[in-house]
Amino acid sequence: MKDFISIKTILVATDFTTRSDQAIKVAVHMAKRHHARIILFYNFSSFFIIDRTGRQMVGKETVDENFEQVENSLRLIRDLLREQYDFTDCKTVIGNDTLINSINKTIQDEAVDLVVTGASGKQGIKELILGSSSYQILTAANCSVMLVPEDSRQLNFKKILVPVRVLDKLHEKFDLSRLIAEKNKGTISLLGISPEQQFADIRKAYIGLRKELRRSNIEYNASFVVSNDKALEISRVSNTSEFDLIILNYQDEENWKSFFAENFLKQIINRTSVPLLFFKDTHTPPTENDPEEGMGYDITLPFPG
Repeated sequence: MKDFISIKTILVATDFTTRSDQAIKVAVHMAKRHHARIILFYNFSSFFIIDRTGRQMVGKETVDENFEQVENSLRLIRDLLREQYDFTDCKTVIGNDTLINSINKTIQDEAVDLVVTGASGKQGIKELILGSSSYQILTAANCSVMLVPEDSRQLNFKKILVPVRVLDKLHEKFDLSRLIAEKNKGTISLLGISPEQQFADIRKAYIGLRKELRRSNIEYNASFVVSNDKALEISRVSNTSEFDLIILNYQDEENWKSFFAENFLKQIINRTSVPLLFFKDTHTPPTENDPEEGMGYDITLPFPG
């Protein structure tokens, strides 16, 4: 178990489309700043497709051919990183289980600290919740996850928004925020948000973090608001200031259903070019396998989404 927050291994989920191109760029710039290594990851399921008569419609030869194409594509990306960014600490991994099972196995085997995945800013709220592989990764990966919108252009995180709205794992998230700010020589915008019934506790935690920033060498600014609509408040602040990164705690809300019902998702994930980093405590128990996930699909479909 780790005693401090660090980013030493970054897994980038690629689907060989423009959605993952920017995610790879963000990941390699982060890796160089953190002296981390990169794992280029693609999940390739070898499940065969069976028609109603029980006949196998995709054979071993097709599977082998597609697998070889994936290997070649990952190798090309790895070579490009070496040539374009002088980055050599890169490993390729091809999963062959369901997407989440493969990612979590790689997270465990390779001690991954952060998963970076591309996300389309054009998809609708219904599609994101019900069908997006990026959403699957966000909710089920057993480490922190960064969503990089397709139209994002941020490669360095100079202006970082850090909301303070719940107390759970707050200091761990704050340590991660300070680490990223230090590596980017960036500024932290500390935003305290509290409903009236939690004012005293959240205000106290906010003041404590502000004192820590004051004692550090990190540039910062801080503000505090009382609001019962935390998601909307973050959306408002992010739309009035040009941030390069927003760092959130995955467990910031009581449940994800209410979280995703807010305008926060539409305005921040679906309508912004700002990367979002969701902190997850790596000491929590691993996510259980979903027996219904990925039971059958066309193996030529690219993912994650």
